[in-house]
Amino acid sequence: MSIDIDEEHALRPEQLSAMAAKVLEDSHLRTMRNAVAKNGILKVAEDQDILVAMRHAFSEELPSLPVTNQMKSGRCWMFAGLNALRRMAAKRLNLEEFELSQNYLTFWEKLEKANCFLDDVLGTLAEAKQSRLVTHIFTSPASDGGEWELFANLVLKYGIVPKSAMPETLHSSDSHAMNHVLDAKLRAHGLELRAAHASGVPTADLVARKEGMLGDVYRILTVFLGMPPALFDFEFRDKDDRFHADRGISPQTFFERYVAFDFDAYANVVNIPTPDKPYGRTYLVAHLPVVRGGPARPYLNVDADTLRSLTLAQLHGGEGVYFGCDVVQMMDAAAGVLDETLYDLEGVFGVPFQLSKADRLDYLGEIAGGHQMVFTGVHVVDGDPVRWKVENSWGTEHGQKGYFVMSDGWFENYVYQVVVRKDHLPPALIAALSAPAQVLPPWDPMRGL
Repeated sequence: MSIDIDEEHALRPEQLSAMAAKVLEDSHLRTMRNAVAKNGILKVAEDQDILVAMRHAFSEELPSLPVTNQMKSGRCWMFAGLNALRRMAAKRLNLEEFELSQNYLTFWEKLEKANCFLDDVLGTLAEAKQSRLVTHIFTSPASDGGEWELFANLVLKYGIVPKSAMPETLHSSDSHAMNHVLDAKLRAHGLELRAAHASGVPTADLVARKEGMLGDVYRILTVFLGMPPALFDFEFRDKDDRFHADRGISPQTFFERYVAFDFDAYANVVNIPTPDKPYGRTYLVAHLPVVRGGPARPYLNVDADTLRSLTLAQLHGGEGVYFGCDVVQMMDAAAGVLDETLYDLEGVFGVPFQLSKADRLDYLGEIAGGHQMVFTGVHVVDGDPVRWKVENSWGTEHGQKGYFVMSDGWFENYVYQVVVRKDHLPPALIAALSAPAQVLPPWDPMRGL
């Protein structure tokens, strides 16, 4: 099929000549071309005064634990959740260093995602294979991504274990090959279910087939990640040099005995300033990977000032805050600095860059850096937060031994989610949590958070 080209809107030679002439007469732009060619845009645009001003010093901060490292995996949400929980365990156990097993939860995360995928396939058998929903379901069934609801319900169902009970493997830390194998196998199972349905196999028989398919996934996971322990011995020496041993305990017992985090006491709060999502209401995203049978934990939408005040209140109370953000924006990873004016792109190119937080959310490509971390401190001047201390999960090579510093302006522009105690919420927002949540389609920009 030929496509008619509208010559009226084609680029004309005189237009191109005018563009070139304007560039050539700009001596500043010539300097920038040379600087960027030799050094790269980030080094040229970075404001050194901001790097100096963004000190790793805070008026309030929690005791620092050694930073974890998610390596070459997309499990930031899991690392952030476990980092928040391990603080409680370390305090109870009188430990200065402690880490929970990310590999253990990864095993169950992948199995639960497989279960969700196969359920979604069974629930869309009547949909055309070219439909947007079916295409979405088949896109990446075993990806590493996740969020607070998935984390909370995984822990409540399977418990947690110390890292010593199920250490990382090569493929938990570098998950690309594992995810590729799982995606291939799950897509094959999904196609098998759709083909069987098309040939007239009863739905009850398809549901029965699903059990065997999950067995295949479990088998594959044991090779990549190892066997998750049903019981284990927990032995350690505390910071007072006293030895402790708790033998033959289950992951669920370990969680109840040493962490006892009350997930139901926390709210999943977001700042989504787009006209289609009014503040003071709750939202869920359809077809997110979840633990089937676990409670829904909807997003409660609030304004940016409320998001900030809730975060500040929890830190004032001596507790860290799990949060989600768009980490690729205005970040110097080596220095561990997040500042909304860190890179002066307008000064380099001579053109403005003007996208609001709402604009970035409405166009998903601008929130591609969804990342979860933990607030562990804040610097307050005259009652207002100026900069925030952030526990990341990228190892100790970034920032100050793995901890980042964030400006309050960056918080307002690029932090989208915090998980805070419900007792910090005003009565109106407590009431909003009980209202029915609006269910958003799976391709809504909120999925990228």
